[in-house]
Amino acid sequence: MTTSAWRLMAAAALFASAACGGRSSIVATPAQPRLAVASLRPAAAKSALLYIADAGKFIVDVYTFPALKLAGKITGINRPQGECSDADGNVWITSTQGLQILEFAHGGRTPIKVLGDPAGYPAGCAVDPATNDLAVTNLTGFSGAGAVLIYRHGGGVPAVYQSAKQYYYFFAAYDSSGNLFTSGQTVKAAYSLALLTKGTHKLSSVAIKGATLYFPGTVAWLGSTIVLGDQLCGNRKLSCFYRGAVAGATVRITGVTHLKGACAIAQAVVEPAQLIGGNTAQCGRGGKSGVAVWPFPKGGHPSKSVAGLDMPVGATLSVAR
Repeated sequence: MTTSAWRLMAAAALFASAACGGRSSIVATPAQPRLAVASLRPAAAKSALLYIADAGKFIVDVYTFPALKLAGKITGINRPQGECSDADGNVWITSTQGLQILEFAHGGRTPIKVLGDPAGYPAGCAVDPATNDLAVTNLTGFSGAGAVLIYRHGGGVPAVYQSAKQYYYFFAAYDSSGNLFTSGQTVKAAYSLALLTKGTHKLSSVAIKGATLYFPGTVAWLGSTIVLGDQLCGNRKLSCFYRGAVAGATVRITGVTHLKGACAIAQAVVEPAQLIGGNTAQCGRGGKSGVAVWPFPKGGHPSKSVAGLDMPVGATLSVAR
């Protein structure tokens, strides 16, 4: 596998590399959607649940948290990737090749809502806790650049936003003021960060000072600190997470967390004392793909890990209210 092909797979961008002819592996006409069904143990819904989207197996694994005991699986989603949760513990999962975004109640067995994506291939999502608006990032459009879709209150016809400089859109997160930040790449595959300021109708570019990021991943917030994941930290097959302060259209990096035993963490759950995510083994160093918990912001070796995944992408933690 070429380096460029590995990088795209690690980010779960479903494209073949230029060395393979430069053709997209996503077809414009998706397969017929299957019935998404969760097989969860009834008692599992009483605990916090960690949802990990395994794009390689077309399965979402659900674990009790913090025990990391497998509670069940969601099947029938056509290439699950990004995930996000709302304040009620409801979980959204993007179906990239199904062109859908599915919502499950905490521990639920069938979707409570299914949204169609009219603009492209959904990769990531984020929920504004103040309005319950759902933001969906389209990796690409059907014949060109991706976009950010905003489903008002989590439904209806989405508003579509694009940036002049960002071509691929990966993951996103809202800050406490309702501003949306999304990671991605330019048309030349350089890392980019875009901002949809609350109340505006256009994405703007965000400059990053103090570090160079190479491949887009997690976007998360801890209070007023933004956390940006890099799947190719230092342009090597390692994952790290940068902490930064936002001032206007600039992020100034204030610290970095290096993770041991972490190859390509596409999307992670970031908490004040821990970071949780799926860890792929596509780095040529052996080992097995799985889910792990690392100290944060200290980093280092994982404090807990469970193997058994193929190509983990999305991660979200659901707590029933």
